[in-house]
Amino acid sequence: MKIWRELGLLSMSIGLLVWWEGISQPGWPREGDALLHGYRALEMARMWQAGVLYPRWAPDLAGGAGYPLFVFHAPLFPWSVAALIVGLGFPLDQAMKVVLMGAAWVGSAGAYWLARRWGLSQAASMVAGLAFGYMPFQLQQSNYPQYVAVNLIPWLLISIDYAIRQGGFRARSGLAVSTALLGLCHNLSAMMGYSVAFAYALLVIWKERAPVRRWAKAMAAFIIGLGMALPYLGPSFTDIGLVHLERARTGVYEATRHFLTVPRLLSMPPLRDERWGNHPHVLTFGLHQMLLALPSLNGILPFRRRARRPERLWGWILLLILTTLMLPVSYPVWAALPFLHYIQFPWRWLGPAGLIIALLIGLSIEDLKPGHRWPCAFAAALILILGVLGLIYDGGSRRALANSTLKDLHRYEQEQQYPGLTATGELFPRWVEGWPETPPDVAAAYARGEEPSRLDLNALPPGAQARLLYKGPLDQAWEISSALSFPARFWILGYPGWQVLVNGMPISAWVEAGTGWLRAEMPAGVHTVRVRFQSRWLWRLFDHAALTLWSGWSVWAILRKAQKQKRKREERLASAADFVRTNPERPRHWSARGACILFLATIGFHLPYHLWSMTRVPLDRPPGADLSVRADFEGQVRLAGYSIERWTVRPGEIVLLTLWWRALRTPDEDVHVYVHGIPADRPLLSLPQAFQSDHVHPGGVPARRWDPEKHYRDDHYLRIPADIRPGPYRIRIGLYSGPEGRRWRTADDGSDGIDLPFVLVVSRPLPPCFSAISFGGVLLLEGYEQPGSLRAGQPFTLWFGWRAQRSLLQNYTFFVHLLNERGELIAQQDLLQLTALWPMGSLIPLGVDLPPLPPGRYRIRIGWYLWPSMEHLSAPSPTGNAPYWETPNALEVKP
Repeated sequence: MKIWRELGLLSMSIGLLVWWEGISQPGWPREGDALLHGYRALEMARMWQAGVLYPRWAPDLAGGAGYPLFVFHAPLFPWSVAALIVGLGFPLDQAMKVVLMGAAWVGSAGAYWLARRWGLSQAASMVAGLAFGYMPFQLQQSNYPQYVAVNLIPWLLISIDYAIRQGGFRARSGLAVSTALLGLCHNLSAMMGYSVAFAYALLVIWKERAPVRRWAKAMAAFIIGLGMALPYLGPSFTDIGLVHLERARTGVYEATRHFLTVPRLLSMPPLRDERWGNHPHVLTFGLHQMLLALPSLNGILPFRRRARRPERLWGWILLLILTTLMLPVSYPVWAALPFLHYIQFPWRWLGPAGLIIALLIGLSIEDLKPGHRWPCAFAAALILILGVLGLIYDGGSRRALANSTLKDLHRYEQEQQYPGLTATGELFPRWVEGWPETPPDVAAAYARGEEPSRLDLNALPPGAQARLLYKGPLDQAWEISSALSFPARFWILGYPGWQVLVNGMPISAWVEAGTGWLRAEMPAGVHTVRVRFQSRWLWRLFDHAALTLWSGWSVWAILRKAQKQKRKREERLASAADFVRTNPERPRHWSARGACILFLATIGFHLPYHLWSMTRVPLDRPPGADLSVRADFEGQVRLAGYSIERWTVRPGEIVLLTLWWRALRTPDEDVHVYVHGIPADRPLLSLPQAFQSDHVHPGGVPARRWDPEKHYRDDHYLRIPADIRPGPYRIRIGLYSGPEGRRWRTADDGSDGIDLPFVLVVSRPLPPCFSAISFGGVLLLEGYEQPGSLRAGQPFTLWFGWRAQRSLLQNYTFFVHLLNERGELIAQQDLLQLTALWPMGSLIPLGVDLPPLPPGRYRIRIGWYLWPSMEHLSAPSPTGNAPYWETPNALEVKP
């Protein structure tokens, strides 16, 4: 196939320029794992510079204690970055971006070529390639090895297609190499990719009726490819029992805790930059992509005869299976197949599923009339790009990695609490408890930019001396003289592969209980002591097996090329190349050319970027938030807004309160947030909070990791106690820090918190008034309750239900007077109420506690006034308006 005749591939490459423009922004986003994978690549480059091409032990991680990172994490991505850094002198930033940009093109080109293998036109294949490149799951993720691995899956399917349909050494070689590269890139994605490849092999075998011999050879090539990846796949499986890998599969990382829902899978990705710093992962197929794929169902219907019906059936059935595996309904499958738990998150299947959707979108375009394909293809391409506009560009303040050092790596580990650049320290050896503290000598050496000496000089006996002979990251030696034998300690976490040699002879070593430091018994006298890390025999077996397979494949390829027959073998089956030679495609119609010009102008004039910049959410204006509350705490953190589910609740219910925070600058320390519900019907009394919600990290993200250019959503589920006293409660919000809980002060008035503009009303049912009573057209009495029978000496409570008739700017005082039959005042309560905080439309119950009364009949008068002016709100009375209202029923107290 002549690539230069593929206009669709060229158009697809132009369409990818929008994503390349987004990834080429300076620096990296603070959220996600972008920095984590950058520092992993930095460690790999550092080992390459030391002459170690495949370091299974990362000596600089875990604060310098060392970590078996590259035993369990695939090397292909950090290898690629290290090759650009060490071989071509690229800065770390640029090296990572070159690898990711190349991976994006490789993946999209793979989807394009696979569509062409299905016989799709260039226009349809272009859309399939762009649909794969602009898959929402791929754009939002910062797990870059996984990103690269998903982009290799199309090529695995292509190689299977060639190996089964056409056979031959080249086809089987491609299958072996693509299998090996996928395995060396990301083990979990490889497991999923191999599963999809197996399903695709069944499709090709069934459709082509391939002979057993041919697909058996393809299976052998696949197995050889697995053998080529043994240096990584082998140890990552056999060494599982040496580390705490269960930490990454239990608790919050339990696979069955991360199922998705159908609405979420079919949701629309963000179309604009919402400046949402802790935005949940965008785990969706993309509604726009699913709508573009739906027309391909038309060819499956029995009464519709369309080309490539087997591919359509295969695609939709496989998409249904992968979707099911991401839904809670698949729980029995996950429980019955424990190996699925290694995938960790069911939503990882979104990667392979995205390839299926891309091919189905290509089939939808192919079903159109030939004259309509190119215009619709360019229109679909724009929809695919604009549908993920909020994921392409990142508008936050970014962190550069170009000049990063090991000191920056260690700072990142500490700030993020990522021991060994992993989330839970799951790769610490089993005999290590917790995260060992970095020895001062090691920390000081890293701070000076030097290779640390791994010998603990403080463990030498009195009079003993140690002279450093040489030191490298994985190999160091000293001359030690001591009159006594002693147990030496090395600042290295013990792990199979570490050796201690005395005068060139290995000696037995052990690990220190709890800390895991490597120790060995040193004999008395003057000796040369060496500590080094070497491959285990099982690792060497895997390495030699893979090297033999790679070497044998290379030699065989050279021999076949030298002995190549003069006459080319005829193609056994029609291929996509025949389609291209006999059907050269060009967008000849004026509408197709116009669509092409519009598409090129859109990309060339950076219209997607300009649209993104115009639709960005303004800073300090989070969408959906009430902006009436804003407070700056000590000039470092700002409460930018809030939203509450409702202002009226019943006892025992839960109400959602969302706060939006922003860092004005990187805070000096991590802060914690409190939300307290304090009774508001007796504000003059210092009452404890009736309910509360405290978060150690607002929004689940430590404040020192916040991006000042983004907002952080902090959801508080306020649980209202079932036995709470009904009435209004003011919601107070504040920050505190440190072990003593020091309250942060607001910049405006220096208070230790801020109240929401309305009270939260805990309701209770009240008998309604026969007719609502209005007090001055301001407050409306709609219900009240008094004891039906009361005995002398018994305290009691009167309940009143009030509703604000309009927004109030002042706080009124509510009074209740009890008068005996002679009109004398016997008891009273005057309660200041925060009426200015009463929400409009809410019925607010107020309970008034009164002391025991002697037997008799008592009249109840209530009213409102302003303090200190004593201006009353008038109420209706038989003689006209009065400064009070008297209840129609007297209170009777029996002896």
